[in-house]
Amino acid sequence: DFLLNACRTCAAQALLPAAATRIGLAPSPKAMAVKDGIIDVPLDALGAAGSTVISASGLSEKLFISKRADGGYSAVELKCPHKGGPVKEKEGQLVCSWHGSTFGMDGALVKGPSKAGLKSYPVEANGAMLRVRVA
Repeated sequence: DFLLNACRTCAAQALLPAAATRIGLAPSPKAMAVKDGIIDVPLDALGAAGSTVISASGLSEKLFISKRADGGYSAVELKCPHKGGPVKEKEGQLVCSWHGSTFGMDGALVKGPSKAGLKSYPVEANGAMLRVRVA
């Protein structure tokens, strides 16, 4: 029984990325790092949803990257400027888990208590890669 359950667990973990891609979830990006102030993010990491959350060595906070309606891209830090709380995507907006500050997908302030939008970084499309300038 132990070996059978272990095999089932391994098989499920091996199939999870393929299943997530089929249902429209963005694939989890490979390990990323800041190099010369830039993070290169594969464009396909955005998946069908048109957005993804990344972590990169050399960067203290996670970034939310999304495609805008005008065809450009936004990259914002998932840390609320109000008190430093974690920000997560919820029903098409970015929301602070601590005090409920709400931001648009581009990081613009929608509702306080925060007085400012999320910290944003310039993004440039370069073929199949997005180049996020963080420094």
